[in-house]
Amino acid sequence: MSDELDPKKFHVLSRESKIKVTIISLIFLFVVLPPLFYLYYDFAVKRPSQTSREVTFEIKKGQSLSEISENLYQESAINSRFLFSFFAVINKVDKNIQAGIYTVKAGSSIQDLAQLFQHGTLDEKITFLEGWRIEEFARKASQTYQDVTYKQFMEKAERSEGYLFPDTYIFSRDVTSKEIVTHLREVFDRRTKELLSKEYLESSGLSSKQAVIIASIVEREVVKDDDRRLVAGILIKRWREGMKLEADATTQYVVANVENYCSPDRINLCTENIDVNSADWWQRGLTFEDLDIDSPFNTRKNIGLPPVPISSISISSLKAVLNYEPTNFYYYLTDESGETHYSEVLAEHEANIAEYLDK
Repeated sequence: MSDELDPKKFHVLSRESKIKVTIISLIFLFVVLPPLFYLYYDFAVKRPSQTSREVTFEIKKGQSLSEISENLYQESAINSRFLFSFFAVINKVDKNIQAGIYTVKAGSSIQDLAQLFQHGTLDEKITFLEGWRIEEFARKASQTYQDVTYKQFMEKAERSEGYLFPDTYIFSRDVTSKEIVTHLREVFDRRTKELLSKEYLESSGLSSKQAVIIASIVEREVVKDDDRRLVAGILIKRWREGMKLEADATTQYVVANVENYCSPDRINLCTENIDVNSADWWQRGLTFEDLDIDSPFNTRKNIGLPPVPISSISISSLKAVLNYEPTNFYYYLTDESGETHYSEVLAEHEANIAEYLDK
């Protein structure tokens, strides 16, 4: 008995017909279906949810994406658990969902919710400024977040002076000192990666550490971009020629340590007798005793760069150092109005002091 079908009783495809069917099937599977799927997906994630009521929805710290999806579905805030999770993952927003209590409006789409959950209502905004030292970072963070103490922040940031990137950030209210310091260091690395590349450093003749240290001094000494390039050039020239930098900002840095801490050492964790909220970290009106203080940070007394940066730096100051402007100037001073005056010789510099500062 033959296994072949009787073509008179059954419709049997020829070999050519089978090839055509296969090709059509493949075209449908790989050409027609994907656009149809995308159109449906795009419609589904933008489609309003079926609920007609406003929902107060809480995302707790540590909740998984599947738990959040399930809770949203139970509240009728989304039409599909799978679609919400799928959208969050492929758009890479699942890792940025913030804990908080949210008001989910009636008819919110999956796309709307994914965006909403990126900034929790338990978040707090904080701004760290250029030219701040880590004590000022610690003070601001401890004033803003409930689980951050001044001393704890100082301990975590002890070796991060100059490497905490100044900017405006948003953190959860229960953020820790370690999380803030780690994030600010990561942002610094990311934002300065190109500038501190081998190419830029070789062009300037500086190491990465030297560039950041000099940039921190420039940050405190002058404000205008043009002045920063000039001052950077003066500081680098004096340093390379074995002269004292004589930058007041470095003396201010160490004087604040002496005035506000138990020890002039850089490891500033002795806080028993100071009010960190009112401490003046950049003392003006330096005395002769201040200028003669014994510290590796005091460039009024010592030759060479400070051992570490003295403050946070802006991209502007770092660019100024890496693209410093060579001049014949050896001296500069900034008057009370913020204007910087330059001179080539000490006598001219002393005349500028008498004219612009000794009034």
